[in-house]
Amino acid sequence: MKSEILILLSLSAMILTGCASGQNDGVSILNQNQNADNVQAETQDYTKPEVPEGAIADDSGNFVYQGKLMPVGDDENGYMQIPLGYSPFQEEGSEGLTQFADATGVNIFTLDYYENMPYEAAAESMRYYMASQENIEGLQGSVTTVNGYSARQLYCHFTDENLFWIVWLIEDPDNPDNSYHLSLQCDPEHQNLIACSSTFQTVNDYHEEQNT
Repeated sequence: MKSEILILLSLSAMILTGCASGQNDGVSILNQNQNADNVQAETQDYTKPEVPEGAIADDSGNFVYQGKLMPVGDDENGYMQIPLGYSPFQEEGSEGLTQFADATGVNIFTLDYYENMPYEAAAESMRYYMASQENIEGLQGSVTTVNGYSARQLYCHFTDENLFWIVWLIEDPDNPDNSYHLSLQCDPEHQNLIACSSTFQTVNDYHEEQNT
C-alpha cells in the first residue's frame, strides 16, 4: 500500500475489464518460492483446508483464521473484525483511512469508502494503478464476494519487501454508485489474515445487526 491508496481517486474510472477476464472464486497467493508463472498449475491441485469450529474463513474457503478477534471500524469506512492486539495506524501522507497494524507494523488492515465510484470502476482503476508499479509482480484479479457482498479482488506481491497486497473493492448495496475498499498487506507467514475479510460489514448492515 505504501500511502498509495488515495491515488485511486485521481485515476480515470473505467468499467472492469482486466479483473473479469481472469475470473476465479478466490485469491491465489504466491509464497517465497513461487512466481506468477507457476502459481496457476500449483493451485489446480490445491485442497481447501477444513474450517475448525469457531474459526473464520474467507469466502473462497482457501484461508482460515483461528485466533481471537476484535471489532474495528466506523461509520465512514465500514466495519470488520481483526486479530486481537492490533493498534490504530495511519500511513504517512494519507488521511481518512481506517487502519490497524500489528506490533511489527508490517501486517496492516485498511478500510476506506469511495463516493461516486461503483465497485467495478474502483477495481479497474486500482488494477491500472497496481499494474503501473515497478515493485509489484504477479498481479491477479477475480470476481468474488465478501461476506455476501458483490466484490472485485486484486492481489499482488511486493518484490522489494516480500509482502503481499490483497485489495477488495466492495459494492455498497444501499448506494450502488459508491463502494468500500478493504485491503490487507501481509507477510508470507500471515496469509491466513485473508480470512478476516469474511467479517466485513457495511455501515447499514452493522447497525442493523447491533439493533437486533
